[in-house]
Amino acid sequence: MPDKLKTLQERKGRIVAEQRALIDKAETENTRSFTAEERTAFDLHDADIQDLDRQIRFLQREEADKRAVAEATEKVEAEKRNQASESQAETAHAQAFDAFLRYGFADLDEAEKRALGEFQKAVESGANSRAQSAASGAAGGYLVPREFSRELEVALKAYGGMLELGRIWGTGTGATVDWPTVDDTGVKGRILTAGSDATPGSTDLGFGNKTFGAYTYTSDVIKVDNALVQDSDFDLGALITEAMGIRFGRIQNEHYTKGTGVNQPEGVVTSAGVFNTGVAATVITADNLLDLLHSVNRAYRRNAKYTLNDLTLAAVRKLKDSQGRYIWQMGDITKGSPDTIWGYQYIVNDDLADIAASAKTVGFGDFSRYIIRNVAQPLITRLTERFAEYNQTAYVGFMRTDARLLNAGAVKFLQHAAA
Repeated sequence: MPDKLKTLQERKGRIVAEQRALIDKAETENTRSFTAEERTAFDLHDADIQDLDRQIRFLQREEADKRAVAEATEKVEAEKRNQASESQAETAHAQAFDAFLRYGFADLDEAEKRALGEFQKAVESGANSRAQSAASGAAGGYLVPREFSRELEVALKAYGGMLELGRIWGTGTGATVDWPTVDDTGVKGRILTAGSDATPGSTDLGFGNKTFGAYTYTSDVIKVDNALVQDSDFDLGALITEAMGIRFGRIQNEHYTKGTGVNQPEGVVTSAGVFNTGVAATVITADNLLDLLHSVNRAYRRNAKYTLNDLTLAAVRKLKDSQGRYIWQMGDITKGSPDTIWGYQYIVNDDLADIAASAKTVGFGDFSRYIIRNVAQPLITRLTERFAEYNQTAYVGFMRTDARLLNAGAVKFLQHAAA
């Protein structure tokens, strides 16, 4: 193709040279006009140049298309190679991590040590920070494999509702982050009367920010008999994942629900709005739940859900509307439709209060405005000496997290009257 383009370009160059020769000849002979014969020759040259230009453009487009296809193909192949390489690296890291859990860092071979180290560096590099470095390595422990992290998240969700309700935000480091917020739901424009000299209002947007830190949670010691640790057929990772999921899940869900915000995450109940109009001290009614729904601005109802504990749900399932219909309706799991209260999905959270005087029992709103910040991968350390006399190996997990509700108007909790 380049040879053909070169040939066409050379032909075009010769024709252009012949045209210029005709022009030069006319100019040297007292700037005369073309003769009829010269005009015909010049016009024929023009037609030849246009034809050559069309051929050149066609070949250039064809060449560009081929390059684009080749580049796209190479990109796809490169992505496949990268994915294969990443998959191999993740597999190597998972195997090395399992060996670390069973035998400790000192007994790993060089390839396993390298796999652990390379994963640490990749996570730290992705975070564009060395913040994790102080907590990693043979002394501090090792970041868990991504599959382990995903399984841990599933386990965490099983022990509380807030991870299902909130929006999970992963960050590479635990550096303090300010999240800007704005609330303009109570402000609206107005009409200016024709001919009026009234000046437009100047209500400012309700700007603010929420500051996210990173509180370190520990699973405390998880002891495992060495007979199980050394049994290659025993899924040691699954045991540790389940234990960490239970321990982290319970304390984190408690804090995400009713944390004070002082040296711990700020719980959604702590920061959300309150609805208490017509709510009795120890009774909940269908109208209470409907009024709670309508107390939340419609802007937040599109993605809204209810949340309540299991005992409160049992009471709500008995409630009927004014037409004698139950406000709780069973969904259809074959169609992916959830059970509902007043037509809205709900999530059970047993860290919410039971029905009692002054208690905040049922929440409603857009819980995706509750942001749960998780930092990087969880970390696990292995303790071999401490429990050696009991023929046990111990593990301790660490996670860093924080949580905040961005807008108190997005969620409200029904609060019962005082006794």
